[in-house]
Amino acid sequence: MAVPTSGALNMLNMAREALYGTWGSGTITGPISLYDMVNGGNSHGSGNSYPTINENCLPNPATRGASYVELKQVYKRVSSSVTGPFTHYFSSSQASNASSITGSTILYSDTSLTTPVGAFGGGSGLTYWYQDATGLSNSDRVCGYDYDGNWDTNSNSQVINQYCGQ
Repeated sequence: MAVPTSGALNMLNMAREALYGTWGSGTITGPISLYDMVNGGNSHGSGNSYPTINENCLPNPATRGASYVELKQVYKRVSSSVTGPFTHYFSSSQASNASSITGSTILYSDTSLTTPVGAFGGGSGLTYWYQDATGLSNSDRVCGYDYDGNWDTNSNSQVINQYCGQ
């Protein structure tokens, strides 16, 4: 992005940069949505449709492709009832494999990492996400060894209360 090194930033010039690769020139139709400038398109009401990636500016290291890792054989457990299986996904920048998931790892239900799994568990101790480790490699197991694992997710879809049992 060709943002100046000094002076005030403003939405109009940032929109020009996102649409034309210029700072201070180019026609922009309002309104301007920061979401649309960052993610592309005009789904949040922008008067212009912005490119997914600002390719008018070099070098352009930006990438919008999700780099994800699969979390396999996940089930929802509520008391004695189990539903699933589900496959969850997480960003490879947060954890390199299932066994390296931590409390800051956010889980998603899609490979584009746009649909968080939401809050689940944390209430009674009988409601949680559960992974059946049978047949999985150690790196695909939340607990990293032969034991099944369980955890809750908070309202930000972050893993919390992780437990590895025997």
